[in-house]
Amino acid sequence: MSINREEEFPMLKHWVFLDAANAMIPARYWLNAIRECLNIYEFAPYGQADHPFLTVVFKECIQRAAKLIHAKECEITNIYRVMTAANLIINDLIEWRKGDNVVFSDLDYPSIPFILMNLQKKKGVELRRIRNMNGEIPMDALEKNIDDRTKLVCVNRTTPWCGFTYDVKEVCRVAHEHGSLVLDDSIQSIGAIDVDVHKDDVDFLLTGSYKWQCGPEGAGIFYIKEELIDDFDPDFRNYIWSEVPGGIPFSRLDHDNLTSWNYPLVKNANRFDMGVCVTPILFGWNATLKFYERVGIEKVERNVRRMGDYCIDRLHESGCRVLTPVDPKKRHGLIVYTNGSYEIDSAVYKKLDASWTYMKPIKVSFRGVGGIIGIRASCHFFNTKEDIDALVESQEKARRNLT
Repeated sequence: MSINREEEFPMLKHWVFLDAANAMIPARYWLNAIRECLNIYEFAPYGQADHPFLTVVFKECIQRAAKLIHAKECEITNIYRVMTAANLIINDLIEWRKGDNVVFSDLDYPSIPFILMNLQKKKGVELRRIRNMNGEIPMDALEKNIDDRTKLVCVNRTTPWCGFTYDVKEVCRVAHEHGSLVLDDSIQSIGAIDVDVHKDDVDFLLTGSYKWQCGPEGAGIFYIKEELIDDFDPDFRNYIWSEVPGGIPFSRLDHDNLTSWNYPLVKNANRFDMGVCVTPILFGWNATLKFYERVGIEKVERNVRRMGDYCIDRLHESGCRVLTPVDPKKRHGLIVYTNGSYEIDSAVYKKLDASWTYMKPIKVSFRGVGGIIGIRASCHFFNTKEDIDALVESQEKARRNLT
């Protein structure tokens, strides 16, 4: 891959970084873009930089995001993060009745289940949580739980706790047979693998900008299937996206703060824009999406999978138990493993981060939910076999020091 990894990601000079599933290290391309935006503030403090929706960058982010996930531009808007958009979908767009149900799993990141608990308390919606089996969510368990009263099926395309990756196309097929919508939290997938929302037939997809996406925190993608856009008229109203003839009427002689704005929302995904993105971050996010256009998501996925395979092989050689599914169709580069016990894993994790004299710290995570807990290594496209060798050798040394 034709990039200088230490030039693009300067912290790689100082760390062995295997932690994109947590939060990505800064990249020079988006830092420079944010600095460019701040220069605009300096020269025009009351200009377009104060209003993200007026900038060319706002539109370019949508165009590039659509290209990344093989969507139409009309299906995309910018979001702050997954949690804000999930709240909009669950608490605003979908009409719930007592007795409806929502299907999710015990491997989901808690941001969406936390919203669902409130839905259960206030609306009487049944929560159907599927238990994992050895770090996987069986498709037959999903099928058994989805019925004609299922309003929504929530999945983490790739689960953050063990790396299990759904066959989202199959999930959508089953859900749609019962008239259910599918909400795909893809923050642990987008940027690591090539996702095609149209092939998968997913209804909603959300992702952030700051994990596998290799961008700054504070942006992301809101996708909604084109044929669903007109079905939802949000209570959260952003006046900017009122379909006012001729655009914003501030300079018109007859401007009235009611009648001039009495028009429906635009007929694209911007009707769901909550106005929470800030311009400097969008500059950085746009630069990140440009970077992905340059390197190519297909090449990224190829190296992510290659590094994931190598990581599993080395961990097995080292005597570790890999908790991530070995089947490459059910994972990518997010690999979770254990040294045999919580106590050993905890001690090894702390030693990896501290490292030894003259050695780079090994940046990984220690995570668990649903009975699955271990050390998490995020093998991204910029990682090398030497990075993974350093992880394995350092933890072998740490284990020896525990005895």
